[in-house]
Amino acid sequence: MKKGLDERQRQLVDRIGAHSFCVMFLTGAAVILAQLIGLGNFQAVAGETVVFLAGGLVYLIGCLKNGIWEKSGKNMTRGQAFLFSVICSGFFSVFYGMAIARKAAQDVNVAKYVVAFFIGISALCFVSLQIMGKIAQMRREKQEKKYSE
Repeated sequence: MKKGLDERQRQLVDRIGAHSFCVMFLTGAAVILAQLIGLGNFQAVAGETVVFLAGGLVYLIGCLKNGIWEKSGKNMTRGQAFLFSVICSGFFSVFYGMAIARKAAQDVNVAKYVVAFFIGISALCFVSLQIMGKIAQMRREKQEKKYSE
């Protein structure tokens, strides 16, 4: 009788763990957004937000440390990074706009604040994606150089 898992089983368990993390991460994000929309009180979701951010940061740092940025092993092109930034910023700008509209007075022009938020978050996201891609590429090259020697 064998003791422990063989290589195929270890890979399967790793894949199941990765899928489980993704489900928990996305479910956590959905719950936070639902509570923020329903309650409008950040203190009500502060604990979930800390857990959400901690899990995301550990995952991100682990990937970057090992030179992994995309599943293909390559970096995003500038166009892909720009598109991703615009899509994510658009998504979060909608929620920002809803939050501002709920709290603002009737005569406040919410649209200009949402547009400014969208542009700022898009730029920040694009720059962050480019920096993280470069970090992953440098780590990957360092590892390849280490193992080729």
